[in-house]
Amino acid sequence: MKTLHILALSLIFLVPFVLSSSEDTISPSENKALKNITNTKKEEKKGTLQNKLDGWLNNDWTPTVEKDKTIKEKYQDKTRDFTLQEYVDKTEVYIKESNSGKEPSHHEKINSLPVIGKKSQ
Repeated sequence: MKTLHILALSLIFLVPFVLSSSEDTISPSENKALKNITNTKKEEKKGTLQNKLDGWLNNDWTPTVEKDKTIKEKYQDKTRDFTLQEYVDKTEVYIKESNSGKEPSHHEKINSLPVIGKKSQ
């Protein structure tokens, strides 16, 4: 009885290995059904968020940052590696330029209120 259980268990574990090692298997790159499901040559369409981000980057960020002369001089070499400091410098310029002509922020409006805002000196 014990040998029957051992034989059955060994067959359960050995059969999948024997079947998977056959020479007739097709590699995933040659499997036509798999290629129909996941075609890697299809062009991916950009989503709405990516389109808005690309538009903002091309129409708002880049022209604003490129106006600054120090940024142009400091980062004119295109062969250099990108650094985090470059991003920080460009962000600082963008924030200064984009906030210069806009209305006060919510924080500034709250601080200007007579009762709950900060007292002016």
